[in-house]
Amino acid sequence: MHTKSLVLFFGLFFYGFWAGAQNFNKDRIPRVHTAQVGLGPSFMYADNGGGLRNFNFNIRPAGALSYNRKVNGFMDVRVTAGFQMIESQSPDVFRDSVLISWAETGQAFGVKGTAYHLDIMPVFYLFRYDRHISRRDWNVYAGLGLGVMSLKKEEVRLINQMPDIRKKSASRVYVPFRGGVSYRIGPHSDLALEGTFMATFADDIDGNEGFNRFNDHLFQAQVVFKRYLSPFPFWLKYIE
Repeated sequence: MHTKSLVLFFGLFFYGFWAGAQNFNKDRIPRVHTAQVGLGPSFMYADNGGGLRNFNFNIRPAGALSYNRKVNGFMDVRVTAGFQMIESQSPDVFRDSVLISWAETGQAFGVKGTAYHLDIMPVFYLFRYDRHISRRDWNVYAGLGLGVMSLKKEEVRLINQMPDIRKKSASRVYVPFRGGVSYRIGPHSDLALEGTFMATFADDIDGNEGFNRFNDHLFQAQVVFKRYLSPFPFWLKYIE
């Protein structure tokens, strides 16, 4: 009985040691591909979107999926696809003179819809790491890129003293700036707080032009989960 127990003990000990060594050797191989998913609040800077100074704007959800390819210890190339729901502020927020001007010039009083976006950018890290297993607990990153968004929306105008609602579709080019702080929550996973500013070259995303000094822009804040993908095909993971 004691002999069987000893054999079982040493068998489990050496198996655990061997499995740990195998996992250590696997983690010495860099995981250069990562996938990310993010979700959080967003808002729109637009002519009928409300004021930024007094935080008088509507907050709506936004989400994104990303793929990263590591280039070197300081840089990744990142492709991001996502969505942001957009909605203008209530007309009650604006002065009567402004609403009359919008009605006379055919500008939209309100807009509601979704902006779907796709962009690519280099992402630079403050602290270098050559392999996923050697990265710090905390890191800071930022990037600048180029993208295109597809807008699906409804615009509301006042025509002949009656509200007129029309569905609109449009595509716009934008320049995304992203930055965030990441925290290591495991050997193959990170959690990050990330902000995105999407600068567009258009003033008509909200169907209203010329009221604000600048073009229409989108802002996002997201909680992001990042996973370092295994270099081994999934069908070989359990074959030793």
